[in-house]
Amino acid sequence: MTRLLISIAVACCFLIPAVAVAGNTAPKLYLEIWAYAEVPDPIPGEVCVHSVPIPVGGIHCYNAKAAYATAIVALHVGNLDQPVCPTTGLSCKNPSQGGYLGVPFGVQATGEAITFMSWTACAGFLKGPSAAGEPSACLASSTHDCHDWQHHLGYLQYINMSTRTGMTTLGVVNNADLALFKVINCHNEYDEGTTVVGAAQWGGVQSITCATTAVSATTWGGIKGLFR
Repeated sequence: MTRLLISIAVACCFLIPAVAVAGNTAPKLYLEIWAYAEVPDPIPGEVCVHSVPIPVGGIHCYNAKAAYATAIVALHVGNLDQPVCPTTGLSCKNPSQGGYLGVPFGVQATGEAITFMSWTACAGFLKGPSAAGEPSACLASSTHDCHDWQHHLGYLQYINMSTRTGMTTLGVVNNADLALFKVINCHNEYDEGTTVVGAAQWGGVQSITCATTAVSATTWGGIKGLFR
């Protein structure tokens, strides 16, 4: 009964995406991480909106860990087809146009233990229900517009509740309620080609490779294409 009620709630709050026949060919999901001595107030703008042009360091997927520090982890949706649809709905299907409305996903932490605190939607997005609980089942969807790669869907907050500073790896996994992670495109369909290509590392010696701008890219268009 609980699961049925959750399903009804999802239908009321979000359009239910169908199997994709248009939209983004192969969108990519990354995690970005920033650490702070205490919870920042307000949340820094880079957490929800990627800086343009992209910094030379590219995706911010590693941060050192300090005792009792806070980490903010954002979901970055990249490799979206261009041009991004200027609206949402049927007009985004033919011709096929890129952009996204939302993503159901989960996040799993491995390695040194940290404590999950919250999942928050960024401005322009609305959180969906979670039967399995966050961060195993996170969901958010656009409140009105079709979004490009610069706009992050939302962010998770973790706290290191000890003096340990070793490695914790955070990775995108299936949303536990829906058993999938897929970008919802601007025609309100799942992008079946969605892949996870970037995890985040908090603490320890950096062993993760962050997606970076190519040294051969000499124009903003060339650099931008790597992260869309």
